Amino acid sequence: MVDKEIPLIKAKKTPEKDVTLDPNGFFVIEINRERKQIHVEYYSNVYKDNRIVSGKLEKVFSGDKADALCDTITKHVPRLLPEHYMYIGRELQKAQYALEQNKKYIQGSC
Repeated sequence: MVDKEIPLIKAKKTPEKDVTLDPNGFFVIEINRERKQIHVEYYSNVYKDNRIVSGKLEKVFSGDKADALCDTITKHVPRLLPEHYMYIGRELQKAQYALEQNKKYIQGSC
């Protein structure tokens, strides 16, 4: 077996202007403090002249743990871009932290 050198790749955030919108839809994430839940709405894209102009509410998810929400969303919303799943995971972690620490949560951009 021949040893080969494995490249070390430095992490770099994709600039917002270079982010590709997912053709399969988008999510809105909010916290419901009274119920101590994270509320996630999934919208399919509505197109006009080949541009995303709006969304149609397709599914609603609720839970208090980011990992359970991620698993459930992955199961019920297949075929998203891989980077979209990563974004959802980051945002749900932020939402869970805000809920647990009684902090304000504002959904970030891509």
